[in-house]
Amino acid sequence: MNGGTMMTLNWGIIGTGTIANEMAAALMAHNHPAAAVTARNQEKLAQFPDKYQIPTTYGTVAELLADDNIDAVYIATPHNTHFEFIKQAFEQGKHVLAEKAITVSYEEYAIVQKLAEEKGLVLMEAMTPVHMPLFKRLRNSVENGALGQIKMINTTFGSHKPYDPTNRFFNPDLAGGALLDIGGYATQSTLYFMTCLLYTSDAADEEDSADLGCARIIKTKKNIKKKNGKRNYNIHNTSEN
Repeated sequence: MNGGTMMTLNWGIIGTGTIANEMAAALMAHNHPAAAVTARNQEKLAQFPDKYQIPTTYGTVAELLADDNIDAVYIATPHNTHFEFIKQAFEQGKHVLAEKAITVSYEEYAIVQKLAEEKGLVLMEAMTPVHMPLFKRLRNSVENGALGQIKMINTTFGSHKPYDPTNRFFNPDLAGGALLDIGGYATQSTLYFMTCLLYTSDAADEEDSADLGCARIIKTKKNIKKKNGKRNYNIHNTSEN
């Protein structure tokens, strides 16, 4: 917002998978289709623009990022590509909205977050739950004491996917596994209602396999004062190697 005027961004989309389709459909529904798209899968890329009224297609990420007409990019590719794509986007002066997990480690996130601050650009993770009206109402109820003193939050989130070691969900080379895929929903949903000071996690049983499930304990100390009256939700990653 600037002087009461809503700023309109020209979006570039990197990826043509299921979630990229949803983003493109949402932009089109708001009468401002994405300005450009690129993807590795050329067959999907050829069909994508006409479906979502996107005027420009690029064969590479570098070409899309070099487009001066693009203000922001939405990254909807496997997690292991996010770090490099985010850095490349910042080099071209683009704001970034990246799918969760935004990076595959805290170390990667710290680097791109610093770059965003240095360049005055927005870096945001596409984490759905914390933007849901229901979650905002629940947090308000927690903060005004309507639910009493909250001593424990038990968050369970799961989904069934047929096992396929070549699929990104199960492929550790593509940053697969439950923790980096859907574990972030449970983690961030919990952090949304508390101030996190310490956490532990158990993930994959074998180092060379993707985790099929994970458990996490998040603890806080009592009577913690919020910094500047606000919580810090700047924990975007669900893995620490």
